[in-house]
Amino acid sequence: MTNACLAIAIAGSSAAAIVDARTGLIPDRLSGCAAGGTLVVAGLTGTLAPAAAGAAAVAGSLLLLFVATRGRGLGFGDVKLGVTIGAGCGAATGMLALGAAFVCGALYAVALLVSGRARPQDAIPFAPFLAAGTLAAAAVRHLVW
Repeated sequence: MTNACLAIAIAGSSAAAIVDARTGLIPDRLSGCAAGGTLVVAGLTGTLAPAAAGAAAVAGSLLLLFVATRGRGLGFGDVKLGVTIGAGCGAATGMLALGAAFVCGALYAVALLVSGRARPQDAIPFAPFLAAGTLAAAAVRHLVW
């Protein structure tokens, strides 16, 4: 994927993280503009096929979790944000971002539970962890690949 696509994914997921942390929601306009912008840039740079594959891999994985948990494991806004992350990172880096997000989110949730600052039924916004995972995967991609 191009650096421009990756930059849009990082910017979009970071903006979504801020809004989700404050409100518990990711606005459709935000995720739609970020996904659309990433896919347009991918089309202009000749990387639309890998961008689409990444979007399908990341958003598809999140959609499976959304369906399996009946929307209790994460929100549909996270699924839509997965389109941006996958399109901007590509399939391999996008799945790395997703894995890192789940590890970070799990560690944070365990810390909250152990400290007594949260209960098992409490909701935790996931977009901040998706943004952190995207940044981590981008760093790994540029250091290793």
